[in-house]
Amino acid sequence: MVWDLLGQVAPRDLRGAREQAHWAVQVIAAAGETFCAHEADTSHTSMSWDAALAGLVGRALPGEAACRIGVRVPDLALCLLGPDGVPRAELRLAGRTLPEAYRWTSEAFRAATRGAAGRPLIHPGFELPEHALAHGGRFARDPGLAELARWFGNADAAQHRLAQQTRGAGPVRCWPHHFDIASLIEIEPGQVGRAARTVGVGLSPGDASIDAPYLYVNHSPATSRLALPPLAAGEWIREGWIGAALRGSQIVAAGDAAAQESLLRAFLASAVPASRALALGGPMG
Repeated sequence: MVWDLLGQVAPRDLRGAREQAHWAVQVIAAAGETFCAHEADTSHTSMSWDAALAGLVGRALPGEAACRIGVRVPDLALCLLGPDGVPRAELRLAGRTLPEAYRWTSEAFRAATRGAAGRPLIHPGFELPEHALAHGGRFARDPGLAELARWFGNADAAQHRLAQQTRGAGPVRCWPHHFDIASLIEIEPGQVGRAARTVGVGLSPGDASIDAPYLYVNHSPATSRLALPPLAAGEWIREGWIGAALRGSQIVAAGDAAAQESLLRAFLASAVPASRALALGGPMG
């Protein structure tokens, strides 16, 4: 894994970039909702990180063209990708509205399928934080977008490494409603009348609880313990949700790229097993 140095834009200054990117990827979610077979967990609207594109990419759309819709994050460009992952067409969103992005995507897919597909996109209806883009506002250039891409790229690589080493780990996906990129680890399968016990590992680029990027490890069912085990890095969050968090400001403050990655590794190495024990309700230590 090659870690991209973080901190060229302070984590606290990424809100504008995060909000624009969050709204932009709704086009990907809408393409999945409109053209792909629906899954109960809404994963047909989910995305994966494409390092070559430096962006988020949706599922392959039906048809011989096997196209996918992506958003290249550093310059906030909508892309129609061929089966080889190379953009066949793109639209830079700066100066454009969300309805324009929807129309371009529909027409690009229609052209790629020679008219066989390409109807107006239907959004799955996820509620997003209020933003001018929802009311005819226009996308704008933002230097924080390139930094946001580095956060997603680093988190995606770290989670893939963890998933490869962890039994029961699911795919690494980005979810368009919360805009987090995460993997769910099943540590005990569900039985009739009982939910599975799981540990979730992910990156949030910022939300209502922490208004800046942070890594998290949560668990289900959530513990009722008052005393939580020590962490090698990060902190336990108890307000709104229970889980471990490593704030972006702490990662940036670690120093160079090697030190930043080392801090993240230390966080995951302690938070994942601690969360596993909490989910199982067993002893910790």
